[in-house]
Amino acid sequence: MPSFVRPLLSVLTACCVALGLAGCIRTPQPLPTGSTRTTAPARPFTVLTAQRATSTDPAGVRNDTDAMVALDLFQRLMLVQPSTQLLKPDLAKECLFTAEQVFECTLAKDLTFSSGHALTSSDVKFSIMRALRLAPQQMSLLGALRSIETPDPWTVRFRLKYPDNQFGFGLAVPASSIVDEEAYEADELRPVGRMPMGSGPYQLEAWDNQGLTITKFPRYRGPLGTDMNRIRISWASSAEAEEALVDGAAEIVWRTLSPAAIDRLEGRIRQAQEDGEQAGFFRWGLPRVTLQRLVWLPRSEHRANATLRRAVSLALQDDRTASSILPGMIEGHTDAFDRGGEPTLPTLSRGIALTMRFTNTSPAMEDLAHRVRDQLEQRLGIAVQLVTESESADLELRDSAPLVNTALGWLQDYLKNPLPGSAGKLAELEERIRSSSRAEVQLPVLSEIQKQAAVDATVVPIAEVDGVLFLRNRVDLVGEALGPGWQLALWGARWRY
Repeated sequence: MPSFVRPLLSVLTACCVALGLAGCIRTPQPLPTGSTRTTAPARPFTVLTAQRATSTDPAGVRNDTDAMVALDLFQRLMLVQPSTQLLKPDLAKECLFTAEQVFECTLAKDLTFSSGHALTSSDVKFSIMRALRLAPQQMSLLGALRSIETPDPWTVRFRLKYPDNQFGFGLAVPASSIVDEEAYEADELRPVGRMPMGSGPYQLEAWDNQGLTITKFPRYRGPLGTDMNRIRISWASSAEAEEALVDGAAEIVWRTLSPAAIDRLEGRIRQAQEDGEQAGFFRWGLPRVTLQRLVWLPRSEHRANATLRRAVSLALQDDRTASSILPGMIEGHTDAFDRGGEPTLPTLSRGIALTMRFTNTSPAMEDLAHRVRDQLEQRLGIAVQLVTESESADLELRDSAPLVNTALGWLQDYLKNPLPGSAGKLAELEERIRSSSRAEVQLPVLSEIQKQAAVDATVVPIAEVDGVLFLRNRVDLVGEALGPGWQLALWGARWRY
């Protein structure tokens, strides 16, 4: 019986903060065997972020905050911690290959949703098939799936088109979350106004214009138990989040801080250390887990212009620090995009006007968007209009998490929207990686994909940067504290003694 094959990986080890702060980066500790309670403030445990959630439906995940909500309210068959890429069961009791092209999962017999309905294999099949229809790009790691069988209420059998070492990871992404078949429509996303029905460690208590509140789900069964009875997730600007962190009015601040705010907070930490004191908060270590990239959107009428795509890539070369669409921390990384120098720019037709959207709730992305726009306009003589993330555009600046922190997880931006002339070649290369466990097969193919990405220039790397996550000193993250692509997941949040 074949065993599950680990993917290409690179383990991120704890290291000292690059900015010279004393001590080492804090990383998740194993889940405690007993309760870990300390005195908590009268208000709920508070998380601040500028990126608003748009949906509580796992098939409707559009950004990293949506992913956080799905990870907290629902379960998936599998769980993966991004730093180790160790894959293990979550909702399932066990999952394994029973044949080369058969992946089988077994469920416990007393699982329930927050609706009170029993959770069975039928719900699993319904959820996966529903997500494949409603969110096919989020489910691209399940591309080898041929059919799903449910021989009994506690067994789910996936039959595959070919042996696939990535299939289990596809079952761990937020869109693969299991929903209540009796409560969800098969072909429509569940509106925000209707209560989500999941089986995760939390359940939704309230959603409003300022954020959402989640509470502990008492009937949760799984490896990610929590002691937090209530957590408030609120939307906040960079200035609001900075002030709340300094004043002790928030426990976690995620993503929302501007580069200037980060510098000020780290300055406070350094000054406190020099004075022999504690600043009251610290930065959680997420070194170079974010890849800033410029993506040509499939519906752009300019995307087919190879000269224009190449010109855009070359125009960013002088300031580019990332050399591939696969981050350097991942085994198999290849330097495929040139950095620095003075490239010869092609001559473009007059009157080219592009639109570029970005995550406007992220101050860092807004700054980057203005820099990229200026570079393209000055170096190429084209017009670039900036629009918000909800508007149609030719280009999109992204810093979102990958589906999962594996080589193929990171490459999905490129692989799931190939150019017509590259589609066949890329599909063959991806299948070759998925169906082999041998590094001597996988590594050359990964290199070839990255080099083809540089030729196609539909996804252009800009920089690898650290994730932005600050915690109060009285707070810790333990166990599997982050989602499969470095999304914040709140099941690991604990009060410290």
